[in-house]
Amino acid sequence: MAGEINGTNILIQKGASPTEIFGQMEATLTMNGTPIDISNKSLGDFVTMLDEEISSQQIVITGTMVYNVSANYEAIKAEAFIGKQDDYSITFTGGESYTGKFVPSGISDAIPHGDKVSTSFTLSSSGEVTRTAQTV
Repeated sequence: MAGEINGTNILIQKGASPTEIFGQMEATLTMNGTPIDISNKSLGDFVTMLDEEISSQQIVITGTMVYNVSANYEAIKAEAFIGKQDDYSITFTGGESYTGKFVPSGISDAIPHGDKVSTSFTLSSSGEVTRTAQTV
């Protein structure tokens, strides 16, 4: 199989002048949205969706990272505490990226005895997100 992407190469940046904020992590990007149903009897008994239209479109990034003490990491925790939006850019190995306003939430620190501390997080888009296709 060809064209696989190395999952370790994801970059999440924050702010108007983006700076790298996260280190080692696992992340999941979900494209949410609901197709618009335009079914009616004149179209028959099958469901018909409006072409190229989605309502409630949103990008959600969830992940778990190794805890760190950088100022940008602490800023995200503070923003999650009050629900503050900021500019974020998420870039994958192949050049695919998503840029827009995101709200951090769901911050959860796991503190196992004798092991690394990790933090789970969610970034939910607010407003329009610009997607750049991969440059493979």
